[in-house]
Amino acid sequence: MQAEEKQRQKLIAMTTQPVEKLILKLAVPTMVSMMITSIYNMADTFFVGQISAGGAEATSATAAVGVAFPLMAIIQAFGFMFGHGSGNFISRALGRQDTAEAEKMAATGFFMALLAGAALSALGLIFLEPLVRLLGSTDTILPYATAYVRLILIGCPWMTASLVLNNQLRFQGNALFAMIGIGSGGVLNMLLDPLMIFVFDLGIAGAALATIVSQFLSFCLLLRGVMKS
Repeated sequence: MQAEEKQRQKLIAMTTQPVEKLILKLAVPTMVSMMITSIYNMADTFFVGQISAGGAEATSATAAVGVAFPLMAIIQAFGFMFGHGSGNFISRALGRQDTAEAEKMAATGFFMALLAGAALSALGLIFLEPLVRLLGSTDTILPYATAYVRLILIGCPWMTASLVLNNQLRFQGNALFAMIGIGSGGVLNMLLDPLMIFVFDLGIAGAALATIVSQFLSFCLLLRGVMKS
């Protein structure tokens, strides 16, 4: 009951605030969240480029991260599809103060994203080499690309679901926490990349491992935020 009352008070506050203030309150964290989603690939590219002091191995590894970029875009597309779809329904349901329908759609969007991510992960791992070649890998960069893409595919379910949770929080009016959840993962990725790549000597696989661990942190934070909202 306390959670429902808290949500009701939040909705009342949103409907009574000046539109200009409300737009800034929601738009700025949303813009930051969207920019952070591109940090993972940029950070991985930068640190992978330092492997072997920028020699031939670094060139191949950097190219492998570039090959994985379309896959990351596909993962994000699934997350945004389920996130925006469920989020729009949730915002309208909350506007009617129909929290039961909003909760049902939140669960539907979340679990559909998990299932879609798991399906993409399974298919990608089964057809890993053909997938990597389809993404543009050459024979030279194939070992690096498969090492990187394999781990990205393993993290695909929670990467997709975290984007859904991020969008659902924003559509509930909690854009600031959504930004914090996504941003925490982005910052952790930049810290883990050099640790995994150079300290633990995992090479390009370390960059992918840093990405999926960071994304899992974001997933946990956002899930906690959605459950408390």
